[in-house]
Amino acid sequence: MDKRFKTLTTAEELDMRRALLDDIESHPGRPVPEVIRLIRTTLRFTIAEYAKLCGVSARGLQDIERGIKSPTLETVAKLLRPLGLRVGVVTRDAVARAEAAAKARES
Repeated sequence: MDKRFKTLTTAEELDMRRALLDDIESHPGRPVPEVIRLIRTTLRFTIAEYAKLCGVSARGLQDIERGIKSPTLETVAKLLRPLGLRVGVVTRDAVARAEAAAKARES
């Protein structure tokens, strides 16, 4: 983990992961690079650490997060695996419903 952060307790880490999953679930239309960066930064990994954990190159991960490189589905699956997520398809209607629900909760 990134040494710039203080160590979290197990309870704090579980809360952080639950909040991350809730955030991802409430915004299903979020672009893949944004989701990957959100996961990595929330879990407090550097690019090099997360790339090693996922079995991809650090340069490849950096390019994916910046939107320079389009990842294959296999690479996306590797990058989502540490949080127990899988690649899937979401309809536009599902995205619209989730975004409307998120806005309603924020109001």
